[in-house]
Amino acid sequence: MSEDSEARYRLPRSVIPQHYSLTVEPDLEAAAFSGTQEVRVIVVEPVTEIVLNALDLQMRDASLTAADGTVVEVAKIRMDPAAERAHLELQSAAGPGEWTLKVGFSGEFNRQLTGFYLSTYRDPSGVERRIGTTHFEATDARRAFPCWDEPDLKASWAITLVVAEGLTAVSNGPELTREPTVDGRVRVTFADTMIMSSYLVAYVVGPLEATPPSDAHGTPVRIVHVPGKGGLTAYSLDAAVAALNFFGDYYGIPYPEAKVDHIALPDFAQGAMENLGCITYRETYLLIDPETATQQELLDAVETVAHELAHMWFGDLVTMRWWNGIWLNEAFATFMSMLAVDHLHPEWEIWGLFARQRVNALEVDSLESTRPIEYPVHSPDDASGMFDTLTYTKGGAVLRMLQQYLGPDRFRDGIRRYLRTHAHANTETHDLWDALEEETGEPVRRIMDAWIFQGGYPQITVTQADGVAHLTQARYRADGLPSETTWPLPLAVRQGNQVRWILLEAEGADVPLVGDAPLVVNADGASFARVWYADAELRERLAATALTELSPIERQGLVDDAWAAVVGGQGSAVQFIELVQGFKDETDLTVWQAIVTGLGWCDRFLEGAPRDRFRDAVRELVRPAVDRLGWEPKDGESDLTRTLRGTLVQTLAITGDDPEAQAQARELERESRTGEHVDAALAAAAVEIVAATGGPDDYAVYRALAKEASTPQEQQRYQSALARFRDDALMDQTLEAALTDAVRPQDGPFLLTRSITNRDQGARVWRFVSEHWEQAKERFAASNMIYLASGVRYVTDPDLAEEIQAFFASNPIPQAALTLRQILERQRIAVALRARAGAELAERFSG
Repeated sequence: MSEDSEARYRLPRSVIPQHYSLTVEPDLEAAAFSGTQEVRVIVVEPVTEIVLNALDLQMRDASLTAADGTVVEVAKIRMDPAAERAHLELQSAAGPGEWTLKVGFSGEFNRQLTGFYLSTYRDPSGVERRIGTTHFEATDARRAFPCWDEPDLKASWAITLVVAEGLTAVSNGPELTREPTVDGRVRVTFADTMIMSSYLVAYVVGPLEATPPSDAHGTPVRIVHVPGKGGLTAYSLDAAVAALNFFGDYYGIPYPEAKVDHIALPDFAQGAMENLGCITYRETYLLIDPETATQQELLDAVETVAHELAHMWFGDLVTMRWWNGIWLNEAFATFMSMLAVDHLHPEWEIWGLFARQRVNALEVDSLESTRPIEYPVHSPDDASGMFDTLTYTKGGAVLRMLQQYLGPDRFRDGIRRYLRTHAHANTETHDLWDALEEETGEPVRRIMDAWIFQGGYPQITVTQADGVAHLTQARYRADGLPSETTWPLPLAVRQGNQVRWILLEAEGADVPLVGDAPLVVNADGASFARVWYADAELRERLAATALTELSPIERQGLVDDAWAAVVGGQGSAVQFIELVQGFKDETDLTVWQAIVTGLGWCDRFLEGAPRDRFRDAVRELVRPAVDRLGWEPKDGESDLTRTLRGTLVQTLAITGDDPEAQAQARELERESRTGEHVDAALAAAAVEIVAATGGPDDYAVYRALAKEASTPQEQQRYQSALARFRDDALMDQTLEAALTDAVRPQDGPFLLTRSITNRDQGARVWRFVSEHWEQAKERFAASNMIYLASGVRYVTDPDLAEEIQAFFASNPIPQAALTLRQILERQRIAVALRARAGAELAERFSG
């Protein structure tokens, strides 16, 4: 994009906001709002117009008043929707100094879960109740009020909401006053905020309730929720208090605002949003019953709360200068949320679970169409495209690698230096590296610049000669093409109990081999890299002792790297099957998850008799593990073991097509929904199994429970499982429901894309989606359209894949253009893999 194009989206710096006094008057029944604001600004140089951001608003009654009382009227307000700007043309020039801009505005509630929008629920009598709520990141505050909507134009905010009597009103600061108006409404005034970016402003109005405040080092913490759901708040509230205390101690800086409200919304496009002091969430991440939730659902809640609270310092207190730096906000919050979870729940072994999350980032970053973690951002669509797995997960994994290399204490001290130095300001990425380098004396900027400004990651190839292992690196590409890109790679190498860190440079490194213990490269999976043991002796020694000599993360990496070798053409699918057949005695959840992922892909590539024999092999692998665990949880059993049981039972019943497991799961699902106690992991697995083998009666029950189950998690389980039914007529009902009020717009894209991944129904679902694409665009948030497309990477039929590729050539997704390219490239790789692996697997299981 040219400099002229970039300038079209960046505001001039001739007028700088200092403080907003913002009054908003929402009319929930009319789905409209109006407001006024007075903005104290600094005019830097003489101006004849003021340019700020506004979109989908009507503006009126604008004027500019100097500190001495001089008034300059606004002669004309000219809207530029394409640039998302308003031009306020002045009757005469305004000179440098402090001025106050007054302006009125009005608009309608947004219909796509962004800006100022409506969320709804039904009360016990069936009456629809409305909530007005905001979501502004990245560039949608301009849809709710005129503002300087760029992250480095920080200001303080005094917010007032004029609302109907009886409604709850919440914003960033604590409530100061609540006064009746002459027309019977209530004027609610909130305390001024610290200076912050416009995308962090938030306000919520509606028939809501709040928990009594809990105390976190002197900060009141509440959960705000729809009436009747207070019984589901205790778990997340406890997690919020514990996480806020943890971060205050870790950062060495007190929480920077006066209170924290966590607001559970029935409709929310994203998972959650870190609005300062007024964090908004989907209900599934905040309202939870720990007695019926799975470990994964509990983890989702704790990790999401921790992620958003980590932002209060890293993102809200210290903010990126421009959207190219959003990766650091999100990556750091991802990494810090894992640290917090590890502190609060060490029994969950979070770094192993994070290694499983990391796999998706490794897959995307192996593509030709990957991107650097940080890259130029010009337009609002560019900014929206930054919110992807490379920003969150690769970024978080690279920070984890750096933390392990520097050492946890030195890393923490560098973070404290960074936050102290830049509090209430904006930064560039290098400011963090400089702080860490100053604290540790290590070449942090040189190392991290290579990881941040070039896409991809290395595969380490291990060979040996004369008692020395030789490590070399080259970029791993899923298409198998060569690349000369290299990185300064912090890498842990272990033999026996001896671990040493090296910085693997482009020229490679030699590691002496001592004794017979296997050589483990990338010990504990700390580095963002793959490993290929090209030497057969080293590879076989590792595989033979995996269950006794390797940690769970290392075993997980061994299996995942083996599957990556299949995808990249270095290994065969049959070799992968032979490897995992040696894991019958495996006891770790994440290792089994890696195994199950590869088996799932193999199952997609087989038909007829070879598929039946493959299923036999799956049963032979999985049933001993299920029998060893049993179907009944034992006293004192860990959450991870319970989750493993659910994973294995689901694999045995669905991928292994085991009739006994299917029948037992059906009974468990019935018991669970009729009030009998069933372990949550087994109950969740049973929901999936019954859907995958079920018929019309089951489907009717699932449709009802998707609305009526007692917790958001159970509702989500049953709704998501609708995508697993294999009957054409039942799938047609799901597809139709996804585009109506039977399924909330926040959930529709995810239900449809999961339906695309249905092995038997993918083609049918895709044709429905493509035929209703325009209807979906009108109904779903623009930021969520990419999720609707994401399932097509599982479609490996060559003809259908070609049809899909052609469709998106003429139906782009501007908010996620690069992510769409990556999805389509992953599909092409999967099609090629099916052609290659399908043939060898069919031969292997031919008889």
